[in-house]
Amino acid sequence: MTSSARRLLPPALLAVLALAPAAPAGATAAPVAVPEPATAPAAYPAMCDALDLTDEAEIDARALPADDVFAGTVRAVQPTAGDAKRIGYLVAVERPFRGDIDKDKQVLVTIDWPADVDPTVRKARAYLFFTNDRGGRVVADPCTGTALLPGGITPRVTATLRRYLASVEPTAPPSPTPQPVAFDDPGDPLGNPPELGRVLASGGAIALIGVLGLVLVSRLGRRRG
Repeated sequence: MTSSARRLLPPALLAVLALAPAAPAGATAAPVAVPEPATAPAAYPAMCDALDLTDEAEIDARALPADDVFAGTVRAVQPTAGDAKRIGYLVAVERPFRGDIDKDKQVLVTIDWPADVDPTVRKARAYLFFTNDRGGRVVADPCTGTALLPGGITPRVTATLRRYLASVEPTAPPSPTPQPVAFDDPGDPLGNPPELGRVLASGGAIALIGVLGLVLVSRLGRRRG
């Protein structure tokens, strides 16, 4: 270090330099240890391979259990308060294929990402969504609920997906639980049967009238004779 450079340094720093041992001639500076970066989030799980958009069978398999299938562009990304891994994606629907989500509507799609997975859905990118209705929310599975459309939602991609998904039967609504049939007791539709005593009394009176009639007729016959 030149004398002019030393004049620019504070006195305290000059003292430190004076006490520091000089390095031997020809020696090289020791390498500075650089701390290794923290472990990056795990890559997308191996079981969650990217969807092959030319594989009709694979697309149909993902669409079969879904309530809605549509292509759209992510307009906004918003983590849910209190849960950093539950993220809401505001999606502009451009091509609905199955379900009751209409074109030109915006829908909030929720994805619960695993703790060790870096969310892969990004703003301003187009995706094919496979969603289900859960408790008033439109939910996509972090593994099978989205597929990136690298070239956007082109007419060719739209026609291909529409042709593939035409063979998928719509999801049948759940059958209502049958209710047990209860039969009401009609009570006494024919009325209470008459008491036995009343029946016998009525019959006895009729018989007595008949006997008295016979006696009267016989007496009248005798008088005439």
